[in-house]
Amino acid sequence: MRLSTYQRCASILLIAALAGCKSLPQSPPANRANPTATEPAAPDQTAGSSDKTDGDQTAAGSKDTPKPIAPALQPGQYCYQLSDDIEDIDVRISIDSASSVTGNQVGVVHNQKEAYYTSYRSNLNGTIDGSNLNLDIATWIEYDKQNQQETWKVSPTELRTKTNKLTKANCETVSKSFQSDNGMEAKDLTAGANQVNTQEVFFDAGKSSTTVSNSVVRGDRDRYLITAQGGQQMDLSITSIENNAVFAVVAPSGLILGTEQSKQSIPLPDTGEYQIIVDGTRGNATYDLAIAIQ
Repeated sequence: MRLSTYQRCASILLIAALAGCKSLPQSPPANRANPTATEPAAPDQTAGSSDKTDGDQTAAGSKDTPKPIAPALQPGQYCYQLSDDIEDIDVRISIDSASSVTGNQVGVVHNQKEAYYTSYRSNLNGTIDGSNLNLDIATWIEYDKQNQQETWKVSPTELRTKTNKLTKANCETVSKSFQSDNGMEAKDLTAGANQVNTQEVFFDAGKSSTTVSNSVVRGDRDRYLITAQGGQQMDLSITSIENNAVFAVVAPSGLILGTEQSKQSIPLPDTGEYQIIVDGTRGNATYDLAIAIQ
């Protein structure tokens, strides 16, 4: 049977349509039983999604936890100086392996036009974080004590305080500013001791003096701590059976006010805790130490 032109065209179109059609994927039975269940993603989609998530989390973690900054200075001692028409400053800092910082500062302010002159001393304690020195600063100036917290910037070549810029200096030169005339510092007075016996001193109510009786063993030191105000005067005398006991005095700022003394009257420059360090010049020493403050 011969097909009309219309019938042949319709058959061809029907065959072409059937050849181009594909079966749709059937939903899993579980999805049909539970219409709310989530259809699992195709394997290639899951892998791509996982890679992107891990990358995002890694990037976020890096952003939230920055890499630590290495200290600008390695453990050791560093010294800095400033000298101009108004101020002379010496700073000495020490950094240990745990990034702790200790140090001291001495300064002289001089203004000839204003006929003004004063000096001050500071003790420094804190930590180093990169180029930042985060410091607790105790400063003694004109009988007054001031406590401050400041952040200084430091590098091997310069130190920037809140108000000044200092440059690197030789520590042997700078250290002389913290030493007595005989080249000693406060730490040297007890550094060689076998043992340091420390005791606080208090006056009885209504009294401004006391006497401490004790004995110091050869090689040891007896250290007495007493609090006083800057501008007061401390009178000290020590007597011993064999005249073999002497004392040294250290101000709260670390300034040595006397060494190897048996009698001394001292104008007190600082407010705070003073050290009286007793030593035997030969053998053991039994002594009486008289202390008066007025």
